[in-house]
Amino acid sequence: MTLPPPERAGAQIALLRSVGYAAFGRHERDLDVLDVVFDSLVDAPGIDDCRHLRFAGHGISLDVDVHGQAELSVELRVTPAGPVQVESRGAEGPGDTRLVSFLLQWPNSTQRPVRTAWIML
Repeated sequence: MTLPPPERAGAQIALLRSVGYAAFGRHERDLDVLDVVFDSLVDAPGIDDCRHLRFAGHGISLDVDVHGQAELSVELRVTPAGPVQVESRGAEGPGDTRLVSFLLQWPNSTQRPVRTAWIML
């Protein structure tokens, strides 16, 4: 049985989230994890051509807008605003599936670094 796209995407998100948490627990103990709290692909399909994601937790949110299909353009907004360094970590999987996670660090701050849950773009 083939799941409709929103249900399939929801199942993929749940699987990636559990894999991501397991990887963080083994390799990056000094990081907090931001969870996916909104994904327009699942929560509001067909609204516009841009995919909107929101990661949140630990008093921080990261909004991600993804434009395009073959060639992606990604726009990030961090709340609260301020000097922050963002690093993306990704991998290409079967069928050009793009997995990505973002690392946020605040230079000269006591704020713990955070990493987003892994997501397919």
